Amino acid sequence: NPVTVLKGTVKQLRRGGENAVEREQALKRLETYTLRIERYVEAMSSIQRLEQIQVRLCETDGSALLEELEETAHLLAPGLDLILSVPDLGIVRMDHGIFLIVAENLIGNAARFARRKLEIRLMWMERMLCLTVADDGSGFPPELVKNGPKPFGKMEENAEHFGMGLYSSSLLCLKHGGKLCLENRPEGGAAAMAFFQIE
Repeated sequence: NPVTVLKGTVKQLRRGGENAVEREQALKRLETYTLRIERYVEAMSSIQRLEQIQVRLCETDGSALLEELEETAHLLAPGLDLILSVPDLGIVRMDHGIFLIVAENLIGNAARFARRKLEIRLMWMERMLCLTVADDGSGFPPELVKNGPKPFGKMEENAEHFGMGLYSSSLLCLKHGGKLCLENRPEGGAAAMAFFQIE
């Protein structure tokens, strides 16, 4: 708990008696944990903004989605082998902005954990458009697959973020009439599937 650490450090400094090195360490700790609280507040504000987003459907050319997915992957996952599969979607009515936010979140997350390969696939599943982003990393923690993403749930202990990407993607998929599913693949690696209801 960053607040507890801050309180303890302040008490320590008030008691005095530290040498120059200990005082510098305490000040560094205050700075680090103040930054963590700042990031936490920003994340909370981000959730609030996401909850207020309205779905705005518009006609989107499927070929544009292909180009945007490819460009996003090259920007966020340079050096990884990319497998990109997008059918001829034609014109679809969807919230283009929501789709791109989710795609960027999932691609960025997969790129962090991938070893060599990143797969991005779009496919129709009934009236849903499914975006699958998979990597060849170590996979999701079992509790994340079972319970789904939660706000401020970190996937690695030393992560400098609060695990907001998957949670915000889940929230946006729900707004678009779909859902976010996470799984670990039998051959290894993780896959996130974002479903969007399409008119």
